[in-house]
Amino acid sequence: MDEKKKNRLWLLFINTLIMSSTANSGYAMISVMEKVFVKKLGLLTEEELSDCTAMAQSSPGPIAINSSCLVGYRVAGLPGALAAMTGCAIPPIAFMVLVTVFYSYIVSNRYVEVFMRGMQAGAVALVLNFAIGLFTGIKKKKDVFLWMLAVIAFLYIEFTDFPVYLLALFCMTAAVVKTFLFKGKGGTEQ
Repeated sequence: MDEKKKNRLWLLFINTLIMSSTANSGYAMISVMEKVFVKKLGLLTEEELSDCTAMAQSSPGPIAINSSCLVGYRVAGLPGALAAMTGCAIPPIAFMVLVTVFYSYIVSNRYVEVFMRGMQAGAVALVLNFAIGLFTGIKKKKDVFLWMLAVIAFLYIEFTDFPVYLLALFCMTAAVVKTFLFKGKGGTEQ
């Protein structure tokens, strides 16, 4: 294995380890991934991270693990996926072991309760930042179809009790149909 690939694997592992240690939700972690992997290290483009995020959301399991795995795969193939996934998984597992060992003390500690409320507020800000970034990506593409899907998805989630996987299937089908219709008219895919 060459030195450049080893360096990328280390960057994936250590950065997902740090992100997973500090971000307390998958969506918050994706916002941090953008800052680190896209803006700071230049390992991905915004569009590539957005694609990884979309796939991670539609896959079963925790979004932090899924997105880390996909980002790692995009950057360094299968070894990258394993490095990023391992880095992402270590902190929550260690945290769960600590919580289990010290559960009775943690539950009754007032300072821990205050700390958790503060973390919750920070997570809301990170998720909001991520959502704004997604809408900025749609705005840059200037595609009415994407805006329509976003509005339909919001209305579906807000006003129905149907399973979310049906929404995902609908959006995927609509995107595939639109792509084939657009290509069928002699144009090129956007």
